[in-house]
Amino acid sequence: MIGRFSRQKYLDKLLNIHEFYMAGWGAVLIISSYLFERHNPDLAYDSWLALAAVLILGGPIVWNAIKGLLELQTNVDELVSLAIVASVFIGEYRTAAVVAFIMILGSLLEKFTSERARSAIHSLIKLNPAQATLLIDEEETPVPIKDVKRGDLALIRPGERIPVDGLIVRGEATVNQSSLTGESMPVDKKAGDQVYAGTVIYNGMLVVEVERAGQESTLGRLIQLVQDAENVKAPILRAADRYAKYFTPAIIGLSILVFLATRDINRAVTLLIVGCPCAFILAAPTAVTAALGNAAKHGVLIKGGALLEELGRIDTVLFDKTGTLTTGEPVVAKIVSFAPHTENSLLALAASAEKYSEHPIARAILNTAQENNCILSEPENFRQIVGKGIEAVINGKPVFVGAVNESDPDCQGMQNEEHFGTILTVKQAQEALGYLAISDQMRANAGPVIEDLGKIGIRKMALLTGDGYAAAYGVAKQAGIEEFHTTLLPQQKLDYIRNLQKQNCKVAMVGDGINDAPSLAAADIGIAMGAMGTDVALDAADVALMNDELSKIPFALKLGKATLKTINFNIAFAMVFNLLAIIGSGLGYLHPISGAIVHNIGSVLVVVNSAMLIRKTFY
Repeated sequence: MIGRFSRQKYLDKLLNIHEFYMAGWGAVLIISSYLFERHNPDLAYDSWLALAAVLILGGPIVWNAIKGLLELQTNVDELVSLAIVASVFIGEYRTAAVVAFIMILGSLLEKFTSERARSAIHSLIKLNPAQATLLIDEEETPVPIKDVKRGDLALIRPGERIPVDGLIVRGEATVNQSSLTGESMPVDKKAGDQVYAGTVIYNGMLVVEVERAGQESTLGRLIQLVQDAENVKAPILRAADRYAKYFTPAIIGLSILVFLATRDINRAVTLLIVGCPCAFILAAPTAVTAALGNAAKHGVLIKGGALLEELGRIDTVLFDKTGTLTTGEPVVAKIVSFAPHTENSLLALAASAEKYSEHPIARAILNTAQENNCILSEPENFRQIVGKGIEAVINGKPVFVGAVNESDPDCQGMQNEEHFGTILTVKQAQEALGYLAISDQMRANAGPVIEDLGKIGIRKMALLTGDGYAAAYGVAKQAGIEEFHTTLLPQQKLDYIRNLQKQNCKVAMVGDGINDAPSLAAADIGIAMGAMGTDVALDAADVALMNDELSKIPFALKLGKATLKTINFNIAFAMVFNLLAIIGSGLGYLHPISGAIVHNIGSVLVVVNSAMLIRKTFY
């Protein structure tokens, strides 16, 4: 790939109709030159036609090389330009024209192959609707998305793409959110639920109050962050750039030496062509672009090529508990009732007493009672006792639901057996009727994810939480994490992370992106859970999972390792390929035209290898 086509604006110019016509005319002139030489060798028309082709095809390459030199910048254009000029100087006009044509053709082929690596990013851009249907005085009015404001009401019908982020005020629908989250199954939405731009309604109809639109929407910010990430160069890529700038003077010097040793200008010209380090230059950026596109397609936002490289080196993963390994929603994990009461009657009594409480534990008890079809009674004289629990009169008798006496042997047995987070006693008229064990609900695939991380070489995993021993032990045991640290303040989490880093550990911290922000920032890689629609998570984390899928964590780490492996392979291949081509040119096995073909084959192979990253799933 030649230097002038390594920038997107030049690729865009090349792909317009005018440039294609010029390439087409250049090919026609080369063929005509060959035919005139064959059928009318005594006439000079073939030389003039070949020179015209050189001007059309090689002129832009030479001109951009001259501009680069005037700006005191060197790139691979200089090598190709010297080869074209040298070919013209020795009278090989058609050779110069064919070399220029092959280089342009190779650049186009690389560009089209690279587009495969960007396909996921382009698909995100295509998801952004151009307009929304607003309800203005109950009239449906199509409005360009740039004119949609916060507070507007948007109407979305079945099959339509949701144009804004907002809150459903009317209607129910099944929504496909895979474009943002990578979820395979659609989600049912109703009034009060959040919806996001770029997602699609399968059935039903919604009226949504606009919160964010256009570039401010979750999709708009995601597109911008992915595009920004492409411009953040990984260390390995920056090293490649520094190394590549020495190629031009080195190859020019080597070409002069070959000419002085062999007195064969064709060998020197060919060496200038094959010496272009295009495959080497493409080794890292094409792999990074493909990996970023793959991650975006699966609902994983990685904020730069440098972070991709860092992901490939992670050997330690630390987890927050609430909202990360657990859902953050308490559930009733166990019910112990004393005769003559049954589990259901105990649950019904506790739920009746908690009926008007807004505490998350009360919601957990009520939800469990509802799932068990318990019949609730109306509480009277409901009273919240701070730090202890609640009290209410049920069917004329006082009922207490709250903290247990830690010396109670039944309570101690439950704690020791299961290590539940919270044990509540249920009393009626001061008589203990039983206990409710409350736990934070584990994410369904936490165990398999921890096992998967161990298989890919993560040598240390630990749980860091501000919760007490019992709650942490239960979660760690269920997840399969051997090491856990409890009652940690934010500063203590930071100290723990920095201590690991002093031991040369590469640390990834997984949290919810809000209360774990200091730990996420201190780690080598901060991974935020459930970042879709969360400004803080998108801004603070290095990697943001757009939903709450823990399986995306090993996916991101595997993708980082695969990207690093692909880049290293590309660089090694490019260096060996270039070296062999240079040797072949110096020994006379390649001539200018075959050299141009070989040069582009190397570049295309590197791009194709990088593009394979877009298809990897790692599940």
